[in-house]
Amino acid sequence: MTMKSDYSLPFTNTNEDQVVFENPWHSQLFAITVQLSEKGNFSWTEFVTVFGEDLKKESLYTKNLDGSNDYFSCWLNALEKILIEKNISNQNTLILLKEDWTQAYLSTPHGKPVHIKNRNA
Repeated sequence: MTMKSDYSLPFTNTNEDQVVFENPWHSQLFAITVQLSEKGNFSWTEFVTVFGEDLKKESLYTKNLDGSNDYFSCWLNALEKILIEKNISNQNTLILLKEDWTQAYLSTPHGKPVHIKNRNA
């Protein structure tokens, strides 16, 4: 993704003309959220509203949001909330997905792609 601007976003590192997310999961989460919005699952305005509420709530407890994992943890919380609100997913499904992801991550050798096993297989 190439972005040119006069400012640096707090959650990115700049590499020449490219903006690079600090961690791979940040960019993946961003891309998933954008795609879900573009497919009509929710409007970008709806997402930003929920995300803003989460950022405000988190900043009450953490005075120093540094734009890294804390920022994207709020992003993830907001995405989960909107998915549940819109009946796209539910709490139990999200919990199972997190468990599957954790298991896949922990059992994958370093440097290899992580694959979540299909529960229905």
